[in-house]
Amino acid sequence: MSRDTRLWAAPAVVVVAFVVVMLLGLVRPSLHTTMFTIGLYALIALPLGLIYGQGGTISLAQGSFAALGAYTSAILTTRYGIPPALSVIPAVLLPAVLAFVIARPILRLPELSLALVTLSLGTVIAVGLQRGGDFTGSYVGLSGAPPLPIVGKDPVLVAIALWAVVLVVVVMYSHFVQSARGRALNAIRVDRLLAEAMGINVPLDLATLFAVAAGIAGLAGWFYVHSIGYIAPDSLSVETSAHILFMVVLGGRRAVLGPILGAAFFTFANDFLPGAETHGLFFGTILILILLLSPDGILSPQAMRVLQRLFGRPHAKLASPSAAIADAKEAVQ
Repeated sequence: MSRDTRLWAAPAVVVVAFVVVMLLGLVRPSLHTTMFTIGLYALIALPLGLIYGQGGTISLAQGSFAALGAYTSAILTTRYGIPPALSVIPAVLLPAVLAFVIARPILRLPELSLALVTLSLGTVIAVGLQRGGDFTGSYVGLSGAPPLPIVGKDPVLVAIALWAVVLVVVVMYSHFVQSARGRALNAIRVDRLLAEAMGINVPLDLATLFAVAAGIAGLAGWFYVHSIGYIAPDSLSVETSAHILFMVVLGGRRAVLGPILGAAFFTFANDFLPGAETHGLFFGTILILILLLSPDGILSPQAMRVLQRLFGRPHAKLASPSAAIADAKEAVQ
């Protein structure tokens, strides 16, 4: 497969899948709402797939960053009369700046410690929103947020606008992983010390990606609050962050389409499964099976090799650590 084909394969799949489901929505209108939910989860999960799958940096604060963006826009539009078209800027920048500031000291931690720290950060944000009194609506939340600019609250137009943003993120993701900086990020995941020795500014690169991931989550929060018109502390909670991580792990943390596949699976399963207890049992079992059989998810290279063998097609070799380091040398030069 040529480089150009790899770059545009994932965006093409997104466009085709979206068009097919939206056409089916003409027969079953509830699919339009379902597509919005999948798109919202995908927009939060895609940058996590990048920083976790390519950079080896885990985060359990994506849902909280989305809540922070949603609350920022809701407060500015309902209390100060700022239109949503302008409130989107602070809704993206506030989570991004906060993430960048805290990233430098915490991203040097081991993976488990980093997960606990980001989980604690999400908890702090959630508690702050709950205890914000009248300013944040306390436990009740904020209502009356104006609709999205241009598209309003029409479910079809909202879904189209959201998925247009998801498509842009997918295109940027695909190009980044194939770029020199993307290969340098992969080298950081393979051997951080060696990457630093070759001149890669590991703290800055990881902090920047962490900030970008938080900013995109804030954008998803902006979409959420102006589509629903309401935001509460439990709308985009710490539990949402855990769900987002599940989607990334399930779909494939090193595949561009992995987070989207995980978001679709989670949304459809969530709709069809009865009861919260059934949800926990089902998703817990699925997660255990994925980690045992295909640790890198459904769209992992290992799973793809199995499918290619079943269909009798030759498979590409997995990139070795030495290849990743060689790519990093090229990126630095």
